[in-house]
Amino acid sequence: MERTEETDRTALRLRTELIEGLDTAGVLPDPAWRAAFAAVPRHVFVPYFYDVSGLRIGGERRAEAWLRGVHSDQALVTRRHAGEPVSSSSQPSLMASMLHALDVAEGCRVLEIGTGTGYNAALLAHRLGDARVTSVDVVAEITATARARLAAAGYGPRVVTADGSLGWPEGAPYDRIIATCRVDRVPPAWLRQSGRAGLIVAPLGQGLVRVEPEGPDRAVGRFLGAAYFMPLRRPGPQPAAPAPASTPAAAGRTTQLPAEAVGDVDFRFLVSVLEPDLDWRVDAAVAPRSVSVRATDGSTARRFPDGTVTEAGPRRLWAALEGYFAEFEGAGRPGPERYGLTIEGERQWLWLDGPEGRRWPLPGD
Repeated sequence: MERTEETDRTALRLRTELIEGLDTAGVLPDPAWRAAFAAVPRHVFVPYFYDVSGLRIGGERRAEAWLRGVHSDQALVTRRHAGEPVSSSSQPSLMASMLHALDVAEGCRVLEIGTGTGYNAALLAHRLGDARVTSVDVVAEITATARARLAAAGYGPRVVTADGSLGWPEGAPYDRIIATCRVDRVPPAWLRQSGRAGLIVAPLGQGLVRVEPEGPDRAVGRFLGAAYFMPLRRPGPQPAAPAPASTPAAAGRTTQLPAEAVGDVDFRFLVSVLEPDLDWRVDAAVAPRSVSVRATDGSTARRFPDGTVTEAGPRRLWAALEGYFAEFEGAGRPGPERYGLTIEGERQWLWLDGPEGRRWPLPGD
C-alpha cells in the first residue's frame, strides 16, 4: 500500500493511543524512550501481518484492521514459511521493557541481534543516533527490507546480514547487546564483544535475562520475567524435526505429574531453559488431561487421561519432567524472577534465588 498523508494521520492518532496505554501500564517511565515510541511510525515497518488463521492483513486490503492491529499491544507475525511463523514484530510493551532494561545512556553503542522488521532498530537509532546502532540478521531478504523501511522512516543504523550467534566483531566492543530472538545459551561471542561495563539483554528459553560481564569470560545476571520469542536462526538449512523414536515405548505407568502443569507458565519457564525446543501437543478434546511431548533427541512421552504415561526413545523424557516438577513444587513454585544465570568460560548454569543456590547446567555443558 502506498503511504499517504491520511494513513500517516490515522497512524499517528492510533500510535498516540498505544503510547497512552503503555504509559498507563507503567512500561514507559523514561521520557527518552517515550519520545522514541512517539516518533517512530510502526506502520511503516509492518505494512502487513498474519492473523492466527494465517490470513494476511495489510493496507491494501482491510486497511482499518491493519492499522488497528499494528497499533495494538500485541506481537504480530510478519513472515511465514511452509505455513509456520518465522518472523514477527514483538509486543510493544515487551519491547519497551527490554529497552528500559538495557539501561542505555548517551553515547552508548548497541548491537541488536535479530533485525526483523527494523522497528526496534529504529527505536534504538532515534534514542542513540544511527552511528551508535548495529543490527544483525541472518536472512538477507529481511535485512534488505529492513534497510528500506528504516530509510523510509528517516533512520540509517548499520544493518548487517550475518550469523547473529557470532555477533558483529567488526563493530566491537559494544556497550549494550540486545537480542530479539530466543537462545538456548548466551553465545560466547556476545560476551567477548561486550565491554566490561556492558549489559546483555536476551530471551533465554521462555524468560528474559539480563547479564553483566564480570571479566573476559564470566557474566552473571537475573531473569526479568517471562518472554516468548522465535528462536535464533543460523545460516543454512534449519534443523529437521527429530525422527520418530526407534526405541519401543516402555510399558505404561502411573504418573504424579498433573497434565495441568503443562499450562503453568512458571513451570514451563523452568522446562524451557533445561529442555529447549520441546514439541508439546495437548489433545483439545480432553485437554488438559492428554499431553504428548517430543524432544530434539527423539525421546517422546505421552500422558493419557487416566494418568498413565508411556515413554520411548533414548531417555525417559516424562521422568525428567517429573523431576523438574518435584523441584519446582519444593521451591514454592517460583516464577522467572527468582532465577538467574552464571556464565564461566564454556559453562553456563541456571540458579535459584542466588548464585550459590540450587543450580542446573544448561544444555551443552
